Amino acid sequence: MGVHVVSKLDNRQHATFDLEVAQKELSESSVRIRTQLISLTSNNLTYALMGEFLHWWDTYPVSEDYPAPYNNSSAWGIVPAWGYATVEETTIPELTKGTLLYGFWPTSSTPTDLKLKAGSPEGHWIETSGHRQQLMPLYNRYTVTPTSRPISDLTTLNPLSDSARDELDRMAWTVLFIGGVAGFVLSEYVFSFNPRQPPIHPLGNQAGLHWTLSDGDLSSAVVVNLAASTKTARVFSYYLSRKSGSSTPLGLLQVTSAVSRVEEADRNLSASVPSKVVGYENIDSKESAEWLATCKPSKIVILDFGGRENALKDTVSLIKSHVGLQSCEVVIVQVGNEQKVYSMEEMIARRAAMEELRKIQFNTSGVQDTILESVGPEAYFATRGAQWEKWLDDRHLSVPGMQIAFGSGVSGVSGVEGGWDRLCHGQIRAEEGLVYKMQ
Repeated sequence: MGVHVVSKLDNRQHATFDLEVAQKELSESSVRIRTQLISLTSNNLTYALMGEFLHWWDTYPVSEDYPAPYNNSSAWGIVPAWGYATVEETTIPELTKGTLLYGFWPTSSTPTDLKLKAGSPEGHWIETSGHRQQLMPLYNRYTVTPTSRPISDLTTLNPLSDSARDELDRMAWTVLFIGGVAGFVLSEYVFSFNPRQPPIHPLGNQAGLHWTLSDGDLSSAVVVNLAASTKTARVFSYYLSRKSGSSTPLGLLQVTSAVSRVEEADRNLSASVPSKVVGYENIDSKESAEWLATCKPSKIVILDFGGRENALKDTVSLIKSHVGLQSCEVVIVQVGNEQKVYSMEEMIARRAAMEELRKIQFNTSGVQDTILESVGPEAYFATRGAQWEKWLDDRHLSVPGMQIAFGSGVSGVSGVEGGWDRLCHGQIRAEEGLVYKMQ
């Protein structure tokens, strides 16, 4: 059984080791799980980058039983990943052995204990361990997932039947895109023009920040997606293109390194929103400026999903330099990070840019928490789940050419170890999705 740990001081430094875990008696209201299927994406780099500040390192602390030096929690940590795990032992009658849970798991194949209480709606469970209480609520929620067969069969049997292969494929896309939650709430709740359901600030209403119907209204705006081929951007664009009536933007400028694939997605989905796709090298071109101006916007909303180094600066310069765009209100929302390990100097520069450009940070958990308070868990999760199933049906249209690259286990080039190394060096292609079978 393997464990993957990452240096808190330099996230490019990481290691794996085997560990035999002595089985302890399971406490009350607890389950002992084993990770089964997880993904690695740029989100995981963010969990490491901001692990101390946002308490992601607290999710699965390194154990004193780990071999030195990896038992030093001030220097080493476990980066969690989204996916599925099975219940191996339980003291909760409703969660029987073999139950499949979706949620936030350790990048290890060792048994792990969770302390859970029933949440809402039925089938949702909340982690209540003391060391996780500063973690955002999104990351403490686990959901029971029905499956036609044990997931161990799906991840180990070969060959699989057509139905089993499709089931595994849908699960793999779900862990890779994290159920589409970020793109969904950004499109449907942050940029919403519905007087009966006021839009939600990108950080959530608990932040106490101002966000009005006008802020959520895109009817007079052009939306610019930086890093348009990233997973959150693809989901957001999918839902955005299906908006109707007064909530539809005037246009969508998509900036990406995968121009042909994003153009193909636009053709596949027959989007109702006029769209233009450009490469990073053409952001500040006269053609891009003229296209934006032709849409006649009074507002330009820039969503930075992790654009390359100068992408945002080039976009802002383009707007300021074109006479037809200079009067536009410019709103910049920071959603994701570039696929890289940031140096301290780069982090300082990013903080300065946040202030200089008056960027607004997006936080999925903050928005979802507000939705749960205003809409209610039953209605929200029912709607989100149904919309995600529709997205999964259209997944090859929405993200043409995307291939799931299945890895295996924790150690080695084909395991989490190899995937983390590639992530740190920006080597994951836009059309490649890393998913790991942990058994």
